[in-house]
Amino acid sequence: MENTQNSYDVIVVGAGTGGTTAARFAAKNGLKVCLIDRKQRDQIGDKICGDAVGNEIFDFLHINHPKNEELSCHIKGAKLYSPNLKKCISLKDPKQAGYIVNRLEFGQRLLNEALDAGVEQFLDNTMALDLLYKNGEVNGLKVKLANGERTDLKGNILIDGSGFYSPLRKNIRSNLVEKEILKEDSIICYREIVKFPPNEQEVQDPEYISIILDQEKAPGGYIWYFPKNESSVNIGIGSFMDYGGKIKKLYQNNVFNEFIKTSHFHIISTGGGVVPVRRPLWSCADNRIIFIGDAGCQVNPLHGGGIDPSMRAGFYAANSAISATESGDYSINKLWNYNYNIMTSFGSEFAALDLLRIVLQSLSNDDLNFGLERDLLSGDEILQISSTGELDLSLINMAIKAFKGISRPNLLLDLNYLRIRMKEISTLYNKFPIKIENFSEWKNKVIKIYDKIKRMISNTKKK
Repeated sequence: MENTQNSYDVIVVGAGTGGTTAARFAAKNGLKVCLIDRKQRDQIGDKICGDAVGNEIFDFLHINHPKNEELSCHIKGAKLYSPNLKKCISLKDPKQAGYIVNRLEFGQRLLNEALDAGVEQFLDNTMALDLLYKNGEVNGLKVKLANGERTDLKGNILIDGSGFYSPLRKNIRSNLVEKEILKEDSIICYREIVKFPPNEQEVQDPEYISIILDQEKAPGGYIWYFPKNESSVNIGIGSFMDYGGKIKKLYQNNVFNEFIKTSHFHIISTGGGVVPVRRPLWSCADNRIIFIGDAGCQVNPLHGGGIDPSMRAGFYAANSAISATESGDYSINKLWNYNYNIMTSFGSEFAALDLLRIVLQSLSNDDLNFGLERDLLSGDEILQISSTGELDLSLINMAIKAFKGISRPNLLLDLNYLRIRMKEISTLYNKFPIKIENFSEWKNKVIKIYDKIKRMISNTKKK
């Protein structure tokens, strides 16, 4: 008879915002859940991050909004700046207006609420080593416990929220799930939380997170300036992976020295990491396994925000696990609804923003300054396309843009072409196939859109 002591309905790897959400809702609905994390319990939630999350996710999940020690400050949205800082476009939607949180306190609250919901086993200081297989399907994982002992955990469904460098995704035997992420689809980041006397320096634009595009100071990425409170900020930089050895120097010269103008400061937190900046995985699930958060590349490609999508993914993953458990069917056919929910919600937005990200990375600072200053691509258009898949540009608006861009007609044509492709891919994601049988055809259509954008960039460089 099989030992059921280490057997669960669901094993959740990673107690981040996505993992705790998945564990919480799975346990709340009666599933036997095991939650593991490589950190010790009192460090759960402590992560290098921009710390911004919109208010919409809390209403969506019907959970408490951040308050008291969890809440750092309120924000109204995001602002995107041109390299010369002469132009700023505002991006305001429900997923960006909300809060800057204190990640440790916020993470501890989500963990405690997951445990209170009925998580049967929580293992901290526990490292996921590899997947276990039975009859060609995942049925658990090998772990290293806090005491150094190695053991097996058996589970009907595995939810992987272990991060971008997930060892489980890399080792999965799957034709659906991407094991490796292209270097150009991620950026390396470095950031610090800096506190200073409020009477010596003011926090700039305290109600918005600010993103600065600059191909010279942050090649392939961006500089960010996020308020924390009246006397501290979260500032950082993200760049192409090739700049890994130079990222701290880039930060010091182009971020810290630019923003911190007082000699009286205190570094509260510092660190770096790698963030995916692309569409979600082609498939975020396979037989008996689901990927959430960074492990599933579920991060906003434009500004790297991942708290909201990870929590949504955790909720969707829990619902799929509940449905699979009730039916006794843990196959990808049963879990496919998880993919559908991801792709038709934030997946659609992120795919459109991924195209925008690719084009922005290809532009020079001169092009970025020109295009943004003349509203050849506005914040309202970005939000309209990425959020709804629609684009309503009147002939008058198009004529105005054509007039503004007349000295750089190729840039205008490229940005207009980008708008069309963004709308096209957003619409395609909103029509993600309900059944896996139609997935290959859908995937090929998406690939063709990416190919069109890459050809556009290639042709532009030849001119």
